[in-house]
Amino acid sequence: MKKITALIVSLVMTCAVTAGCGSDSDSSSKAEKSSSAASADESKAAVADKLEDTLTYKFTESLKGDSLSADMTISSDYSDDSPMLIEVSGKNMHVSMDMMGMTIEYYVIDGKMYTLDANTKTYYVADMDEEIDMSATDLCQGLTDQYSFVSSEKTDDGMICETFNYSEDWDLGSGVTLESGSSAEAFTSVVRYYFDENTGSIVKTESEADSMGGVTTCKFNSFSTENVEVKLPDDFDTWSEESLDLDNWEFDESGSDYGLDTDETDAE
Repeated sequence: MKKITALIVSLVMTCAVTAGCGSDSDSSSKAEKSSSAASADESKAAVADKLEDTLTYKFTESLKGDSLSADMTISSDYSDDSPMLIEVSGKNMHVSMDMMGMTIEYYVIDGKMYTLDANTKTYYVADMDEEIDMSATDLCQGLTDQYSFVSSEKTDDGMICETFNYSEDWDLGSGVTLESGSSAEAFTSVVRYYFDENTGSIVKTESEADSMGGVTTCKFNSFSTENVEVKLPDDFDTWSEESLDLDNWEFDESGSDYGLDTDETDAE
């Protein structure tokens, strides 16, 4: 169970957080001076000067609730657009994503994890003997202790851009860790969050890795925290279950072969 969970977490986090090798054409203007006589509606779009007042902070807080639906498209100049859907209802979760031509879709429902292949109408199911080490905050790129607030600016196209520095130590195994900022090999990046100036709703994020010089954009096609339901496909009772031999599941040295040893069985 831990092996298959590790694969899913790795793929999802790579797609959602890692910066790609492209460039972005959007540019933000310098912050406008806010009026001292701003109305209550205008205050929603006020430029923040500390983290707790940012729209990104409020967005992150909304990710911690029991209901969430986020429909996103992740893209860069050197990769095709990758759709990603995240749904959370209490302890149940549904994640669907496309990455490098591979579709990943799984559900966590009532203590069981279902991994689905919609093309063949087959699935794997396993009891959850551990918590999946990720959350909506991770998947939707909410703020963590690794982010530091830089600035908040209004853009020429009616958005508010809030900029953060993100840093992460790289664990190379065998107890070797490269500390952020102390080595060119440590992962550092700039993350920009864009919000609609009038509604304060999230529009997109941009992640730019200093060491790579590329930009990955995550566009929010829709985002909601109300009345989300997580359930398996309506025709799921017609799908076929496959057995998964986790004891023989592992990466080869190149990381290209998942080593899956499966036996197909019809669901009864």
